[in-house]
Amino acid sequence: MTDARTRALHSLVRLRKTEVDHARSAMARAMAEEHAAGALVESRLALIDSEQREASLGHASLDDFRAWLPAGVDAVERARAALDVARQASDQARGMLMQANAALKAAEAILDKRLEEEREARARREQAELDDLSRRNRAFST
Repeated sequence: MTDARTRALHSLVRLRKTEVDHARSAMARAMAEEHAAGALVESRLALIDSEQREASLGHASLDDFRAWLPAGVDAVERARAALDVARQASDQARGMLMQANAALKAAEAILDKRLEEEREARARREQAELDDLSRRNRAFST
């Protein structure tokens, strides 16, 4: 049988586990967005390389490449800026997950201590009952 405080601690642990699950999901989404942003930067850089190669091989004019290059560089910079934002979001999500895990561990530690206190109190009561029965038996047998 547990008291209200122990039941409340069980509820707190369940709440903290839910928070960890939500933080873990947010972290997964943030990491996926960061990965996608990184892939976009790589694809924009690859496009510049490809266009430059095409121009150097004579498949496209150098003037066309020069005219297009500022737009290509701008696209890379925008993709890098988006990657920076995604990395910040990942860092923030990682921090939130660490906080949620720490809060869960703290709640579990408090609950474990409380359960140990209850076990010790129950053992003391049982021992007291045994001692009392033993005293009664000795008194009765004399």
